[in-house]
Amino acid sequence: MKTIFSRGPSQHIRLALVVVISIVLMISDHQKQQTSSIRALISTLISPLEYLAAIPTILVDWADSSMASRSDLNLEIKELRDEQMFLKVQAQKMISLESENAHLRQLLGSLKREKGQRRIAEIMNVNSDPSQHLVTINKGSQNGVYTGQPVLDATGVLGQVVSTSLLTSKVLLITDNTHAIPVKILRNGVRLIAKGSGLANQLLLEQFPHTTDIQSGDILVTSGLGMRFPVGFPVAVIDLVIRDPGKPFASAAARTSADLLRTGLVILLWPNFPDYKEAGDDNNN
Repeated sequence: MKTIFSRGPSQHIRLALVVVISIVLMISDHQKQQTSSIRALISTLISPLEYLAAIPTILVDWADSSMASRSDLNLEIKELRDEQMFLKVQAQKMISLESENAHLRQLLGSLKREKGQRRIAEIMNVNSDPSQHLVTINKGSQNGVYTGQPVLDATGVLGQVVSTSLLTSKVLLITDNTHAIPVKILRNGVRLIAKGSGLANQLLLEQFPHTTDIQSGDILVTSGLGMRFPVGFPVAVIDLVIRDPGKPFASAAARTSADLLRTGLVILLWPNFPDYKEAGDDNNN
C-alpha cells in the first residue's frame, strides 16, 4: 500500500547539489575577473594603435580648422580695412563740412553791414567753354533771383546774374571779357572801370590818365555807380601798373579778391534803394 506523501530527495543529495552550484558560480566569477583583466590589458596595448589610426582624421580636422581660421582672419582683415577706409572718408567729409561751415560763417560775417535781403546759394556747374566765364547756381526765379542781381562770395564780388530759370540761374563772372564793373581805389577814392580779362582771377583797367594816383597793392572796391553792386565790397587788388610814354593812356592789371576758381558757396544780394542813393550822393561829392 502506497503512502499518501512520498519522500523527496535525501538531504545528502540536496547538499551536494548546492555545493556543485556554488563551485560553478565561483569558477564563473573567477573567469570573468580574468576576462576583464585580459580585456584591460588588450585595451592598453591597442590604445596607441587607435591613436595612430586617428591621427589622419585629426590632421584633416586641424587642416580644415586652420583653413577656416585663415579664411575668417582674411575676412576680418578685409572688414577692418573697409572700416578704416570708411572712417577715412568720414574724416575727410567732416573736414570738408568744417571748412564749409567756416566759409558760411565768413559769408554771413561779410554781410553784417548790408541792410538788404541776402541768400546763400551753391555753385552747381561751371561752364566748360573757357571763353565764357559762367557758373550755374541752385537758386532761380522761384527764390526771387533776377537778371542783373549782384553775386558775391566771402572775400569779394563774384559776378552778376545774367539769366534765370525756375530752379537755377546763370552767373557771369567779373573775369569774363564782356563784363565791366565800376570800382574805386580804397586808398584815395579814384573811380575806374575794371574789365574782365578772360583769364582766371584777373581784371584789366584801361585808358586812364598817366597822372592817375594808382599803384601796385591798391585795393579796388565797388563804387556804387550803375546802381547794381552795393558800395564798398572788395573787387580786386592792383598787381601791375603800366605807364608807357608812347601811349596816351596808362593801364593796370588786378587780381580778383574772390577766388573764382575755388568758390563753392555764394551770396545773392537784394540791395536797398536807399543804399544806392547814399552811394550816389557820396560819389557826387
